[in-house]
Parts: sequence; structure tokens; C-alpha cells
Amino acid sequence: MTKQFLKFALLFCVVLLAGLGNVFAQALDISSGGAPTITGTTGGSVTGSSSVLNNLTVTINFGEISPANTNSIIKVTVPIAVRSNQAYSVRATYSGAINANAQALQKSDIGFGLRNWRAMGSNSRVCNNSSHIFYSPFSNDPASSVSINPTTGRVQYVSDLADVTTSTLILSGPRLSNGNNNRQTNDGYIFDAIFTITPQFYASGTTSATITFTISAGPNVNC
Repeated sequence: MTKQFLKFALLFCVVLLAGLGNVFAQALDISSGGAPTITGTTGGSVTGSSSVLNNLTVTINFGEISPANTNSIIKVTVPIAVRSNQAYSVRATYSGAINANAQALQKSDIGFGLRNWRAMGSNSRVCNNSSHIFYSPFSNDPASSVSINPTTGRVQYVSDLADVTTSTLILSGPRLSNGNNNRQTNDGYIFDAIFTITPQFYASGTTSATITFTISAGPNVNC
């Protein structure tokens, strides 16, 4: 890859949608877990609701991803709230268009991991945290697991979007919520979905993707 690819800005959009979102009578629910954040960007942005009572919809523009962005990594953190009155499982599904040119941005160039499991409040059901499982290989912060592939010379991560296909299991555990089944500000748990890109030389192009998170009944798990 040569310097002819130095100056371009690539738009990458992720829309994260509540799988069974509804404010009322929730047995299983996904919502926003708070305001998403972005660091290390040049010309990028992230938008999404800061309220845990709103459905989860986030759009990410990573901005400049060539070495014209002199930051070491672009990192987007998306808090996701989950609630349930039964054992649950959370799955992620990828859809979108990736460049046919192997020298352009690929799914494997976008780190994706899950971290920072925490209770929302007094109506969160407290269990041994080991009962709630982030499935391999996603239990990591990809910004902290950057290495160089010795064959390709490209940055690689412990987990990335190439690991997300159709209905990929990412999280499961026992019942999350106490009290009634309405969506509240204190009745479930929150985790962070983390997306990263390391600025480097890519062939120019535009990539778009949608990651859809869904929650459904999971295997019975002891609390």
C-alpha cells in the first residue's frame, strides 16, 4: 500500500437497534445504556440517546482513517442496557457492504469487543457476575489488544466485526431485573460495545454496516 491512499475520509455507520424494544410490559428488553462516545477521531462523530428509557439507535462516523489522522486509534464506546424477568441471551447480527478490494477497509479492520458489565440500580437483580457471560472472543477492549499481522502488515484485534455473522451469541445469563416489567432507569444491567479502527493506509472506498442486537430467552442459569 502506497501514499496515494493517504488522503481520504471513509464513512462507517453502525445502527444498533433494540431487538424487542417497547416501554411497557417487558419480559426481555434492550435500550440505550447512555450517551455513546468517540475518541481519537478527525472529522468523525457518534450520535445516540443518553437516556436508558429510549430505544438503542446509534450512528457512527469514524471520520478520517488514513495516517492523515495522527491519533493512534479511533475508539467508539456504546453503552447498551438490557433487562429481563427470565434467563436471557443477547445476539448480534451483521449486515452491510464491505469493499471488494482487499486493500480497502474490511470487517477484520474494525475491532469489536464487550466490557464494563454494571448494574443500573436498586431494581437490578444481583447475582454472581460470573453467571453473566461475554462469549469468546468478544470479552475484551479492542483498543487494548492491538497488534500487527506479520504477514499482511495490517492491524489486528482479538475480536473484530469479521467475528459477527448471523445471530452471533455474545452474552447470556440469569434474570436481570427485579420489580415490574416496565422499562425503568434502575432495573437492569449495562455493558459497553466497543468499536475501534487504527488509522493506516487503506485503498479508498466507502463502507457501511449495521449491527443489530437482539435479546431473547436464554438457557436457565443459577444466580
